[in-house]
Amino acid sequence: MLPVGQYIFNARIAALEVDKRRFSETVNTIKHIDDFAQYYDPAYQLQHVAITQGAFPPDTEKALVGYIAYCHAYIADEHIRTLALFACFCVLEDISYTRKDGQYLRWDVRSGRSQGKQGKIFRKARIYSFSEALREKLAQIMHDLGEGTLFRDELTSVRQHNLPQMTLGSCLEILPTLESRSIDVILTSPPYCNRYDYTRTYALELVFLGNSHTDITSLRQRMLSCTVENKTKRAEMEALYRRLERTEDFQRIEEVFNTQHEFQRVLSILESLKERLPNKNVIQLVRNYFYEMCFTVFEMARILKPGGRIIMVNDNVQYEGVEVAIDLLLANVAEACGLTVEHIWTLEKGKGNSSQQMGEHGRNELRKGVYVWQKPTTL
Repeated sequence: MLPVGQYIFNARIAALEVDKRRFSETVNTIKHIDDFAQYYDPAYQLQHVAITQGAFPPDTEKALVGYIAYCHAYIADEHIRTLALFACFCVLEDISYTRKDGQYLRWDVRSGRSQGKQGKIFRKARIYSFSEALREKLAQIMHDLGEGTLFRDELTSVRQHNLPQMTLGSCLEILPTLESRSIDVILTSPPYCNRYDYTRTYALELVFLGNSHTDITSLRQRMLSCTVENKTKRAEMEALYRRLERTEDFQRIEEVFNTQHEFQRVLSILESLKERLPNKNVIQLVRNYFYEMCFTVFEMARILKPGGRIIMVNDNVQYEGVEVAIDLLLANVAEACGLTVEHIWTLEKGKGNSSQQMGEHGRNELRKGVYVWQKPTTL
């Protein structure tokens, strides 16, 4: 789970626990402050990394940092402060020169940044001022807490039970430590095998949360492999299972991976096209992705109760005209781990291949799917 997810999760809980009247009073006070730059404190300035440097107009960033300082200095209530800062977190893209675009941040021409290799000029329809974006977001939060239906009757339900628990970290490190047969259902949408680097897509948010270049680089390597920069984690996985005294399971998972003949065939085809691939590390990416997914699926099967289900959202991908049928390949892995494949639901409209591949190989609609796997009641 990315730190971004943790931050959103904490805000969600704060929204259930916050004193709505006091929050409304705080919002009203904030709305009457014209310029947060007056509260600027260098202790709260953003520590930019290379890919976020210059993301905001200077006056906007000064107001942004001033608002953060204001929240820490003048809002004592933890839940109110969490939601006030979360509103700021939500508008980072709106007030910046950037827009999330697939695996990259696209930069507005007014930023002075390079427009990329293709040289296409990009201009956002609107770059909001900090005060305007903040007020709109706070108004939306107030609506959701009050007249909106988002939280209706939910607080009572949550207070009757324990609050959800969250663990921040990699599924590769955490799943092996969970108790066997302890989970009723798993709902997940793991990273896709599509080169998307979520640490770059969410770079603004990660910097806002105080992550340094070193933090982001480490996070990129620790997460489930989905970029061409990821290195093999085999040594780390072997060491982890040795520490947990589960060496036999490590060997079983490697056997599952090594006996996936259809996947090995896909790798062979990609290897034969290596010189034509836009990035030769794509082969390493695909291999790392399936190697780590074998561990993930094995561990999900282990911690699932008999009769329990795994529901997974994922997409197929294509490289150099070769479609990699993620849905069918992972179904083979699931069955090798003792699960029954109940359904592979596909969306009526699939995902188009990239414009670069479309130009050379034509349009090829790729399946977007939801997989349903069940653990037999006899296991």
